[in-house]
Amino acid sequence: MITAGTLLPDTAFRAGTLMRSEDLPAAFRPAHTAAAYRVWYQGVGYDGSGRIVSGSVFVPEGDAPADGWPVVSYAHGTTGLSDSTAPSVAGLSRPEARHVGMWLHAGYLVTVTDYEGLASPGPHPYFNGEAAADDVVDIVRAAHQLGHRLSPRWVAVGFSQGGHAALFTGLMATKYAPELDFRGTVALAPPVELPMIIDLQTADDTAAVTLFLPYLLAGLRSTRGLATHDFMTGLGQRLIELAEHAPVRDIHYAVAVLTNQDIGTTGLSARPGIDAMLSACRVPSARFDQPVLLAAGTADAVLPMAAVDHYAAEIRRAGTDIQLVSCAGADHTGMLSAAPEVLAWVAERMSAASRPRTPSARRGFGLFDITGDGYLTIDDYEAFGLRLVQAFGEAPGSPRATAVREGYRALWHSMAARADTNRDQRITATEFLIWLETHWDDEGFDREITPLAQAVIDLADTDRNGVLDRDEFIALLTGCDHSPAEASALFDRLDIDHSDTITTDELITAIRHFCLDPTPDKPGAWLFGRFG
Repeated sequence: MITAGTLLPDTAFRAGTLMRSEDLPAAFRPAHTAAAYRVWYQGVGYDGSGRIVSGSVFVPEGDAPADGWPVVSYAHGTTGLSDSTAPSVAGLSRPEARHVGMWLHAGYLVTVTDYEGLASPGPHPYFNGEAAADDVVDIVRAAHQLGHRLSPRWVAVGFSQGGHAALFTGLMATKYAPELDFRGTVALAPPVELPMIIDLQTADDTAAVTLFLPYLLAGLRSTRGLATHDFMTGLGQRLIELAEHAPVRDIHYAVAVLTNQDIGTTGLSARPGIDAMLSACRVPSARFDQPVLLAAGTADAVLPMAAVDHYAAEIRRAGTDIQLVSCAGADHTGMLSAAPEVLAWVAERMSAASRPRTPSARRGFGLFDITGDGYLTIDDYEAFGLRLVQAFGEAPGSPRATAVREGYRALWHSMAARADTNRDQRITATEFLIWLETHWDDEGFDREITPLAQAVIDLADTDRNGVLDRDEFIALLTGCDHSPAEASALFDRLDIDHSDTITTDELITAIRHFCLDPTPDKPGAWLFGRFG
């Protein structure tokens, strides 16, 4: 067993490697805790750099089951943006400590990441769900190295900011950590559809400022370069500066009598660049490969039910197994105790037989429509790009991952410019078929898909010679759920000039042929159809 204060040798910098642990103070231990640790583990920064992340691990009372304690990876709500507000440093809030105690009492080991940038070097990328998701997974890996008997079965549970992080975790956990047995996601009061929430909360001069708005703006300023001084009042600027270091209780008191007019946030989404930043924080409306329980309160001033209902409908339409729980009269914090059915839901997920993962049987237009809603939007292409870079083990914000994701966006814009005839930001099956009949020889299409082809080559080109050899290509496709034999056969079909390498031009040809005739037998189909 790792003992208190143990520092492990820095030889294995793999995500989830436990670097150090020490006992947590008794005051930080929720009820029903037998042992508690503060841990430091190897994480992956959003930009792809290696980062040490801290967190807490709580072991329940009693004897572990024969196959080990199942795990709840709890993603905490907003505590603040400074190191002193991290749960492993300051302890969980009372409502969250009671919630964690509920899971311990039910027989789950509970991990609580601090998230990157809280109690560890670098800024905390507030409301960047992609950055938080691997932290939620990697602390589970680290907990397995503490010496307690643990089951590979686990779920992600999150509240508020943590609910947002838990949903991003649900989108990537199976692919990111295949050695674990991920069973589903519980999101309590998660701020989904963030652009809609901000529109509703800042539409009126006299509307009260919500607790999380100052933190959101401070986070966008530090990690996305939001120029808050361009539109916020002097009082608003001071509020943002306070949010950069103050705990939640101080911000709660600070916003108690403030309105949008007081701080300069009326009509916030209309400010230049804001909408794009908020959209980047959205949880994609994509299909989750494991079930989701989404719970929200009807009296929640932070999370309007309209946003919850819209998001739930979107992911249900995309094929997600989702249960939506609406808690009458519950406010935001009240959601931590207002949905007792989550215990039964998680117990059912944990006891169910493992579900086999088989690629979805999609053809034609459906190979593009990854969200399953009957039309193409930029969300489909965002999902393509994100899942490809995660399948290859690349951090979502690394330079190579960014190039791939921008390549998919460029492909969307190219297709939308040709096929979206009514300019409603979506392509129907009818519009798609019309485009196929009229744009076969559009020379500009090859130029516009070149960035994607080049980015994919760069992603997998480990020896940096500008082409993919057979081993590099097979490594890429096995991460996309193809067998080595399938990957080798696809390599032969893509290798038009028989040079035993895949060039950018050959990949462009494959992308073009698939886009103009989307069938699973096209050699470019793996770029779109094997991540479901």
